[in-house]
Amino acid sequence: MSEKVIVSACLLEQRCRWDGRVPPYSETVRQFQLENPSVELVPVCPEMLGGLPVPRTPCKLVEGRVFETSPDKTKREETTGTERTAVFHAGAEEALRLARLGDCRLAFLRENSPSCDIKGITGQLLLKNGIEVIATR
Repeated sequence: MSEKVIVSACLLEQRCRWDGRVPPYSETVRQFQLENPSVELVPVCPEMLGGLPVPRTPCKLVEGRVFETSPDKTKREETTGTERTAVFHAGAEEALRLARLGDCRLAFLRENSPSCDIKGITGQLLLKNGIEVIATR
């Protein structure tokens, strides 16, 4: 049985970002794979696991709570919309369940994400449960 590692699906060129774009494959994850060819990557998108669609309204984390915000980067700090904290927690719990199922001890998560960053809902939950989190692009 091979070791498994949780990876934000967007780091693996999967279409799950809020804006529907497909980001490039993460160079950090690619390098990890080259150095650890027997490790199985387990892609997760906590936001989708929580029930959010692609595309979706962008969200931001404010003092432990998650709110929809403006797609316009210049207005994101001043605009808050519908609270999505429960959805983010549900997705984080499902990501943790998958990590436990695969006996994962490491996760590569998308930096600057209200869900996946080390300071995000999922990142914090994984850390609290003994899973090392590396935030990357």
